[in-house]
Amino acid sequence: MRPAGLRAFEARADERSATYSYEQRHGAELGAEFERLFRADRAAWSYFQEQPPSYRRTMTWWVVSAKKEETRRKRLDKLIAESAAGRRVL
Repeated sequence: MRPAGLRAFEARADERSATYSYEQRHGAELGAEFERLFRADRAAWSYFQEQPPSYRRTMTWWVVSAKKEETRRKRLDKLIAESAAGRRVL
């Protein structure tokens, strides 16, 4: 790095780090209620658990990242329905 880049890197603020959505995906969980609803459909849950971790993380983030509760619920319902049918949400 050049001196100007090093200065900019040293001046960065930690509270402004990880602000992009792709940086916030780690550790996302469905939550107890959503997981209970998902597990209630055994076929859907089984299919979902058979998928690669990257897909499970992406779909979990897709569900929990919605701003409105109704949107999160709608996304969860779609994920459950597609998983029960043995299909991935695309």
